[in-house]
This record gives sequence, C-alpha cells and structure tokens, in this order.
Amino acid sequence: MKIGFAILGTLCAATAASATNMTLTFDGYGLNGSNRVSYNASRSWDARGPASFYNIVCGQHNFTSASGRSRVTFCAQLFEGVTAGNTYTFAIVAPENVPDEPGSPGNMGAVKATLVQDLYKRYYKFIDTAAEASAFQLALYEITHENITAADAAGAVSQLSLEKGAFQSQAAGSSGFVGAAAMLASLGTGGFGSIGDNLLGLTNPSAQDQLIVVPIGAPAILAGLGLVGVGLLRRRK
Repeated sequence: MKIGFAILGTLCAATAASATNMTLTFDGYGLNGSNRVSYNASRSWDARGPASFYNIVCGQHNFTSASGRSRVTFCAQLFEGVTAGNTYTFAIVAPENVPDEPGSPGNMGAVKATLVQDLYKRYYKFIDTAAEASAFQLALYEITHENITAADAAGAVSQLSLEKGAFQSQAAGSSGFVGAAAMLASLGTGGFGSIGDNLLGLTNPSAQDQLIVVPIGAPAILAGLGLVGVGLLRRRK
C-alpha cells in the first residue's frame, strides 16, 4: 500500500511539472494555401481605409512531440514565427489566453474564444483539402486579430469581415478568402458550439502561438501531456 501511494505521489508530482508545458518540433506546413493579408492594430473593426497587403502561408502546422507523436495545429499569432527543424517549449493555456501578451493583438478573451470554439466545432474535423485548411486559418486570424468591441459572441459575429477592420484579406489571388468568409458568416447559426477542453492554447514568448486539438479521453495523449497521474488519482478515489 505504501509503495502504491509512493508511485501515485511520483506520478502526481510529474503531472504538476509537465502538464503545464508541451515540447514540439516544427516539421513544416501541412495542408495550406497563400493569402494576402493586412493587419493594423489601430484600425477599428469597421474601418476600411488604405491597407498594405502581403502574402502569407495559411494552413496546418505539423509538429512532432518529444514522444515522437505527430501533432497538427493552427496558429493564432501573425507576427511571430516558427522555423522548420526547431524545437519549442510551449505553455499550455486556455484558448482565451492565446495569443500571449504583451503585444498586439493580445489575449483573445472569452468572447472571441466562443467564436473560435464554434469555428472548430463546425469545421475542424472536416478539413481535408488545402483550400479548406487555408480558409480555416484565415477565419481564425480574423477572429483573433480583429478589434471586436461587442460584449457577447452574437454581437461579435456582426463585427467580423475580411474586407475591413484591423485584420483584412484580399480576395484576388487568395486561396481561402471565399471559404473563410462563409465560415465566419455561419458562426452562431443555431447556437454557438464548442469542443470544450479538447481545444488548448500553446504560447511561447518568442515563437508563434498555436491552437491544438487534443482528444482528452485518449490515454496516449494524456501520457504525452503528463496527465496520467490525474487519471490514476481519479480511479484511486
């Protein structure tokens, strides 16, 4: 019995140490497309005005965990990057705490997180083409980088537009504009959905912040996050 509690204590200690971080090596992009975007943190959500556009890759980010497992993420931060072959240690946070602060656009907060959860619920598991991945990433950038002022998610949907605001995109030469616009327009239809705790935020002060979907019920994934001790504790109780 004492040995059992000693093992459990060790597992719980390991959980406390490792469940707050995830170490990932960036392998490169998965499904993706190119989009022309502009971001100016000083523009209000309804501002059109002049904008300078530049091409960026929008789509899946492929990582390998320290245990050798493949992970797919989408990024939530424009002006930091990740380099193929480099390894990064990310802090695991709630989605509303992505992107990290200081700097623009800062934490998305609860209202934007509701929109992001709905976006993931509606579209994430159906992404199987480059155009869909490109559109999904572009829609995610619009949500996380727009200067939304609405007090709730329903009001925030009406402030989303790829053609105006702090974050903008050009349809010309874009692989995801039409799809992203349709995704954004659908948010909240029939209510706001969520994938709950399966969606996690990953932040790093000098690397591009990410959003990752983790199947919480899978023991292998829990082990990768250092959460096995928690499961054992629950069964012991």
